[in-house]
Amino acid sequence: MHDLVIRNGKVIDGTGQPAFRADLAIDGDRIVAVGEVEASGLTTIDADGRLVTPGFIDPHTHLDAQLFWDPLGTPACWNGTTSVILGNCGVSFAPVTAGDRPLLAETLESVEEVPSRSILASVPQTFESYGGYLDSLAAQPLGVNAAGLVGHAAMRFNAMGRSCVEPDRHPTEAEQNKMCAALDEAMKAGALGFSTSRTRSHLTPEGAPIPGTFAELDELTSLAGVLRDQDKGLVQWVAGFGENDTNDEFPQVRKEVWRIAETARRSGRPVVFSMFTHELVPKIHSTVLDQTEIERADVADIRPMFNPRPVLSFFNLLSRTPIRSRAWKALYDLPATERLAALNDPAIAQSLTELSEDVEKRAGQDLYLFGPAACEYEIEPERRLAVIALEANERPSQAIVRLLRETRGRQIFASVGSNQSHRSIEEVFDYPHTLMGLGDAGAHVGSICDSSLTTYLLTYWCRTRGRIALEDAVRRLTLEPATTFFLEGRGCLAPGSYADINVIDFDGLAIDVPEFAHDLPLGAGRWTQTTRGYDYTIVNGKIAVEAGRHTGRFAGSVLRC
Repeated sequence: MHDLVIRNGKVIDGTGQPAFRADLAIDGDRIVAVGEVEASGLTTIDADGRLVTPGFIDPHTHLDAQLFWDPLGTPACWNGTTSVILGNCGVSFAPVTAGDRPLLAETLESVEEVPSRSILASVPQTFESYGGYLDSLAAQPLGVNAAGLVGHAAMRFNAMGRSCVEPDRHPTEAEQNKMCAALDEAMKAGALGFSTSRTRSHLTPEGAPIPGTFAELDELTSLAGVLRDQDKGLVQWVAGFGENDTNDEFPQVRKEVWRIAETARRSGRPVVFSMFTHELVPKIHSTVLDQTEIERADVADIRPMFNPRPVLSFFNLLSRTPIRSRAWKALYDLPATERLAALNDPAIAQSLTELSEDVEKRAGQDLYLFGPAACEYEIEPERRLAVIALEANERPSQAIVRLLRETRGRQIFASVGSNQSHRSIEEVFDYPHTLMGLGDAGAHVGSICDSSLTTYLLTYWCRTRGRIALEDAVRRLTLEPATTFFLEGRGCLAPGSYADINVIDFDGLAIDVPEFAHDLPLGAGRWTQTTRGYDYTIVNGKIAVEAGRHTGRFAGSVLRC
């Protein structure tokens, strides 16, 4: 008798091969059989009419702190995700000295909008090395598996002090050796590699680009040399594509891709970099992909990572103001429970509509209606606030006030940060070496909620558009990131693999409208989101999520390279 048997499912095993009908048998945390299973199970799942897939791997999250207060890693776990990668974008909680803990927490808040007060109230204050961080995480119950990267910013702060943010401040030989030693310790303790950020949009609390933004190539390749010497791990790289260019030939974009590639070539280790598309610079993504292909032909193992849907920032009555003005700020300075009543005060409502023509125009152009009844990420022109207001013979601010009243604060307004064009999105995910990711789970919690990109890939690009084969989509959510990030035994349904598994009602798969909840430590708020259609999500052989509810089984573990 097996611990768990899943019968009669349509198995998509993660390799990309065509789906096939089969049973699965699980003993302990491993799959022991795929095919016809005659023995019974202590627990049996009838998966007739369901997809059976490997658990999804989210390769770009900032759940480094959240897993200490939310071991489920919500909302990632509601979207079929069983393993997450921490420490992206150059930010992590170690290496650190005791006096710098608040600095790293404040940096994470500044870069990723994770409230530092929540971090400091929940993350243990005992570790200094990255290995110590992993040990502290492993001592907690976990609902998902977690693996981590060491942040370049943390290594620089630790080795160079606070002057490391200065653009012309480069490490001395002793400081470089200290960073390399910290990374060497982290790799031996199981880190996947290190991450670095080179975009000027990632700022410290003082408004300076975070440490590492202006690092020279020798500093980066020296760190990557630690991975070479240990013959394991990878580099995660955030590039400020387009920030330094003044013409549409984008020479600095090409140079940055060359830096990425040169780091890969000198170290012999892979480099994964983040990329987006944007309607204002429609040629950047094609320039990046073109240069990537040139560098790959010159023996550089580099790959872009991409979110396959529009990246939206949300605003509603519980979260933050959609319009910058004194009156709107005063409304949102009130406790969330008092804002609706204030909105119904005629004097307050009037003050909210007394805006300059420029502010009104910007709100009308930048904001779109999202929800509150249906979760639709395809931002159509007719949902632009200016169009809605014109149809009602209102100004945009008047339309916002009316809609918030009518929906009792549930109406969401969204602005599109990137990936506005579906044609551009298709061009990037058609590139054969593109990794699916950048959901930023655990980050930008006051505005973004993109953990459901796994579900979106299946529902929109597979089911609605038929643009990508289901087997290929599953491969890109499972075995491909598992292989890229060296998560051995994950991402594939085969005997001997870890039993991270989804049983999915594909026809019933749907994403719910995001909700704003004040459920972070000390009452801080965030956007979160549930889904429907994941009948079961199994982590290391244990049923963790059943019909959208967590079972209370914390079978996740820290994955070490």
